[in-house]
Amino acid sequence: PSTGFDCSGLVWYVYKQFGYNISRTAATQACDGRNIANKSDLKPGDILIFKDYMNYSAIGHVGIYIGNNEFIHANDESTGVIITSLDYGKYPERFISGRRIVD
Repeated sequence: PSTGFDCSGLVWYVYKQFGYNISRTAATQACDGRNIANKSDLKPGDILIFKDYMNYSAIGHVGIYIGNNEFIHANDESTGVIITSLDYGKYPERFISGRRIVD
């Protein structure tokens, strides 16, 4: 489905379709798998962890890296599931790390 997801719900759903059991919330997904600190080391399928849009001390958003400096994520109810560049808007400054679930 392309609607009805929050960001962490989309990530959880996609991983579940491939038989992986991960945490359900953005904050707990930030602890799943192995840390990938540098954007240059990201691989398709890595979970991307972002700071909250308003509170940079909190985790506020997640998505899945699809390669080519882009990620898929559930942005909000009005836009649904979209693909966005990691260079778009405030995403570069909000990026915390990637999390590798599948090696």
